[in-house]
Amino acid sequence: MKKNEIMIIIGLLAVSLIGIAAFYLIKASDEPLSVRVTRQGEIVAVFPLSKDHTETFTDAAGSNTLEISGGTAKMVEADCPDHICVKTYPISSPGETIVCLPHKLVVEVITGES
Repeated sequence: MKKNEIMIIIGLLAVSLIGIAAFYLIKASDEPLSVRVTRQGEIVAVFPLSKDHTETFTDAAGSNTLEISGGTAKMVEADCPDHICVKTYPISSPGETIVCLPHKLVVEVITGES
């Protein structure tokens, strides 16, 4: 490798590390976290992530049961055929989502209560 190639690689690594650090600094806020549940783009419910709660969402397509406990949200039951939403790991950080495509239900962690 030539000296210029090594300098380019070092520069790209530095930019990447700065980007990762900035992402975590921006992500680390003191705002309370909430779980927003939407169906077909419309907000169905918003729950604080800090308070334990279980809710079942039912419509003509089927039902899903969401459990919030210990600062995480998890889909514990669904009557869809593939159960991908139930197999998804619990979510707890802003931007993380659980999606049930057959029921068009999206659960996401957000900052604040909006």
